[in-house]
Amino acid sequence: MEPTEMTTTGDIDQVMKSQMERMVPTYDTYMRRMTLGREHVLRAETTRLAHITPGCSVLEVGCGTGTLTLAAKRQAGPTGQVFGIDVLPGMIEASRRKAAQAGEVITFQEGGIDRIPFGDGQFDVVLCSFMIFHMSEATRLRGIQEVHRVLKPSGQWLILDLALPQQPLQRFVAQRLFGGMLEHELRELPPLLERAGFSNVEMGAAAFRVMGLSVIGYVRGLAQKS
Repeated sequence: MEPTEMTTTGDIDQVMKSQMERMVPTYDTYMRRMTLGREHVLRAETTRLAHITPGCSVLEVGCGTGTLTLAAKRQAGPTGQVFGIDVLPGMIEASRRKAAQAGEVITFQEGGIDRIPFGDGQFDVVLCSFMIFHMSEATRLRGIQEVHRVLKPSGQWLILDLALPQQPLQRFVAQRLFGGMLEHELRELPPLLERAGFSNVEMGAAAFRVMGLSVIGYVRGLAQKS
């Protein structure tokens, strides 16, 4: 969805926020179904792609119910500091409960990608999983600048999302199965990251398949700072 004469950036963001709010009670169930019970495998693959190592400072933007944030904390270890933000209070509450049950020390708080509530150059890694297109274009552009701001020099941003497969038959099947969920493509993002000051920007397919389809991809880049 893009702004028109009748819709503003705020309207688009509010509609998308309202849609996500309705998903809070069933989000974990939805992810289990989408991954056929293998969400833990997907989250482990995500932290691998993000190159999270012991002692890292990590921020997940749009943390949902905190499953990936917890996986990041396990990778960062006791010496790592891990944070999660989300615009939905319900997601933050669910994340805090999940971290408490797991006995992990993670800070969750409300916040959006366009106004990240942390100082400059604070994080080694920023994660965004299945959220970068759930906002207006204007908010996304501000968010790219914000992620660059909070990363340390050469800090890494990993974006994970649905992506159309390259193989023609898989591409056809994915379009039929996922429809509007593939309205955007990850290839839109590398030029935007590069303009915002990211280097070594690359795209690829995650080593995780949904119903045999290679429909999850990533964009990864390093924050270059003078």
